[in-house]
Parts: sequence; C-alpha cells; structure tokens
Amino acid sequence: MIAKLQSIAYFQNALSYCERGGEILTSNNCLGNSAAISLQMERNNYLNDKCLKNSFHIKIRIAPEDKGKLNTKDWIDISNKYASKIGFQQNPYAVYIHQEGTDKEHIHIVASRILANNLAVKDNFTHYKNMDFCREIEKEYNLRQVIRTLEVIKNKELFIRQDHRILPLEGKINAAIKQSDSLDDFVFHLENIGVKAKMGRGISFTDEQGVYFKGSDINRKYSLKGIKELLSYKHQEKEMYNQHSRTKM
Repeated sequence: MIAKLQSIAYFQNALSYCERGGEILTSNNCLGNSAAISLQMERNNYLNDKCLKNSFHIKIRIAPEDKGKLNTKDWIDISNKYASKIGFQQNPYAVYIHQEGTDKEHIHIVASRILANNLAVKDNFTHYKNMDFCREIEKEYNLRQVIRTLEVIKNKELFIRQDHRILPLEGKINAAIKQSDSLDDFVFHLENIGVKAKMGRGISFTDEQGVYFKGSDINRKYSLKGIKELLSYKHQEKEMYNQHSRTKM
C-alpha cells in the first residue's frame, strides 16, 4: 500500500476531479456532490485566512497483486483510520474510489485542514506518518508489504541514534584515518585497536564485541569511497594546512 498526502489551496478543483474519476464512498461532516461539499468546506475554512493551503488531498493505493482484497467497507474504515492518524477526523472530508475492481484501485480523500479552534492540522512529518500507516494497514488486512527506501532510512537513523557503540567505533576509525595514508595502513591501525575491517564493494567494521556495522551506517563519510578520499594526499594536505593554521592562532 502507498499513501501520499499533499497540502493544497485548490480543494474545489480536487473535489471536482475526484467526483469525475469515480464515485463517493463516504463523507464526514459534509454531504452532497462535489459542489455542495466544496461550499461546506469553504464555510469551515472561512475563519482561518492565514493558512493558504487549507486542505489535504490524499491518495491511497493498494499493490496490484492485492486486487479484490478490499471491499467498500474496508476502504471506508481505512479512510477513517487515516483521518485519525493525521488528525483531521473531526473535519469535513470526502472519500472517493477510482478504478474500482482493477489492479490500480485506489481512493482519494479531500479534507479540510482547519480545526474547530481555527488552527490548521499540521502537515509536517507526513512521509513518516504515511509510511507507518501503510505498514499498519498491510498487516491488518494481510496486504503485501511494500519495501520503502524512506522506511529503511528511518530505521537506520533511529538505530544509529540509539546505539551507544557508534561513537567509540567512529572515534577509532577517525584515529586510524589520521595515522594512515593507504587502505593497508588503515586496516593495520584498526586491527591494533581492536577493530576488523572487511572490504568488497563497500567496507564494514566489526568492533571488539563482534558487532558488525557498515561504514556508511556509522557515518556517510566512512563509506569505502569516503575513506579513500580521506586517505588521499589532497585531503591530508588540506588537514595538515588546517592544523597548522589553528596552531598559529
């Protein structure tokens, strides 16, 4: 499943587009066709004239191989759960289904961002919220779990921040780089401080406890390409010059 959210200023056109391409499944705090719903959303948004993009346009699509797994009630439940996930469950919104019964089946949600207190529902971190939501729905409805690059990045970021072994290992790698001018020297110095390096298409490190880390997971500059650059004459010359300048100061 893939979910995409965009903050928009053209909810009238979005509603008209959704109505032309399919049929309405459900609505919340609004009724009627796209023109009627547009007027109701406009009234809801009236008191907040500072939020230029005062509406959401969301598209949620299942993987092609999940064709036929979701019925109308499922889609309605999913749309309501999504509204709660993002925080517009009390706002006017309308849900439309497009290409029903095909391997491209998906829904659109057009929603007001303006809450009863006239503040706007926040639209930050929505990529991560979408990702988490899709994973929850995939598990609940037994849908194929789509691999997402963003999820891998997110998990790595959380892992790196929480793993207390990263900083000591990074310090040892940095110390070995400062003492080396070739990969052979680098590996030698690492082994002497308890770290094993393994090189292939990339580079990885194993610390004293036997825990394995890819170089780029520790720090982007510690990829194999990055380390070669750090060991280059040009870089070391620059470092030497910088150290000399700091000493003179």
